Amino acid sequence: HELVHHDLDLSADQEAEFELIEHRFAARKAELEQKLRAANLALAGAMEADKSYSPADQAAIDDFHTAMGELQKVTIEHVFEMREILTEEQAIVFDAEVVRALTEL
Repeated sequence: HELVHHDLDLSADQEAEFELIEHRFAARKAELEQKLRAANLALAGAMEADKSYSPADQAAIDDFHTAMGELQKVTIEHVFEMREILTEEQAIVFDAEVVRALTEL
């Protein structure tokens, strides 16, 4: 996001579109992060109650993985949504940054 807002020299129209995209993404991300927290709380409760690996543990883990997978999907959708409003030149820089971020360890 730092790259988008500071290094791509966005037009005023692009900035406005990005703000809308960011707002929608932030709401969806917050919803999914709440699901992750709820799954972790459920796992903690199951571990505390059962003191061994149980179906409740597995259900909480499955819920966490489902929410995490959904978060990853909406994040990638968000990246492509941002990319759609860039010029060809901006998209080249953006794409390189996305690849760098995904491959950086």
